[in-house]
Amino acid sequence: MTEPARHPSRETISYEELGRAFVRLLLPADRLLATIDALLGERIEIGPIGAGPGRAFATVSVVGLFRPTTGHEVPGRLLTYHVDLPIDVTFDLDLRMDRMRFNADLVVPLTLVVHAEAPARLRIEILVPDEDEIRLDLASATRRGGVLGRITGMEAELRRFLVRALRTELDKPYVQRATHLDLDRLVGDSWSHIAAQFLPAGPEDRTATG
Repeated sequence: MTEPARHPSRETISYEELGRAFVRLLLPADRLLATIDALLGERIEIGPIGAGPGRAFATVSVVGLFRPTTGHEVPGRLLTYHVDLPIDVTFDLDLRMDRMRFNADLVVPLTLVVHAEAPARLRIEILVPDEDEIRLDLASATRRGGVLGRITGMEAELRRFLVRALRTELDKPYVQRATHLDLDRLVGDSWSHIAAQFLPAGPEDRTATG
């Protein structure tokens, strides 16, 4: 009588270790970064907004183009990623009597923390930085424009409104859906594909030996 084929012995791990490995398998850095890029789209628009003393000195209209995000895992008890979000920004300064255009390269650092929730859910918390944590390189085509930028506090205004815009964007329903993962539903929706990996493809599979 032929004995059934035996699988080579493998090291066993706890359910907790399996869960940690599964979360990392489901949410690696490259997959999260690609998802962020897809969620944000190509551009963000802000304004016109008041700027300068009392926000009555000028108004600013901002158009930002997102570049691909980069990031890496941060060691810790919870699965955490540091993400840098680069944005090329063009904004127009309206001084009532004159208009000027400025360009800025920004990098917005985000922190993503993966939480496990009952009964079987994952929640991705996105932490927005403080204004002074945003890296900004402001430039103008003219020397006069650069001086006006400093006088009217363009750098501080731009940082402030970008943080507000990001917080507003992260509260939108489509972001909330992307950051709350129901594992029971995900597995249920994917089960037919999973089962196809091991179920017999046809009668010949049931008669095959070895």
